[in-house]
Amino acid sequence: MTTKAYMWGWFAYLLGSVGVLFVLWYITRPFMTSLRLPLRAVGAALLLTPWSVSPEHGQLAPAWVAALFDGLFQEEMSSWRAGGPLLAIVVVALLVALAELWRRHRKYGGYHDDGDAEVE
Repeated sequence: MTTKAYMWGWFAYLLGSVGVLFVLWYITRPFMTSLRLPLRAVGAALLLTPWSVSPEHGQLAPAWVAALFDGLFQEEMSSWRAGGPLLAIVVVALLVALAELWRRHRKYGGYHDDGDAEVE
């Protein structure tokens, strides 16, 4: 694969990821803030975390794809080669979302929805 094709592939993937994250943002609008923020953080972490295709190559792929292909097609490799770091990034994203929820709780005192949800 040429460098140009590799970069165009990443561009297409990132453009698609932005579309998926926009749909996730739209779907989670009516959710409570305490559920909405962690879901959005996990979605972004899953889609945007890169990892190496194989230990011998320096090219990157989305970590969930690398873990999936390692688990399905590589007998000598475990899906934890990419799955472990992906899980760590998801945990960090959840911790950041929880820190933001805690900050909002301290700032506004108690439950506060920031107005994104539609009221019936």
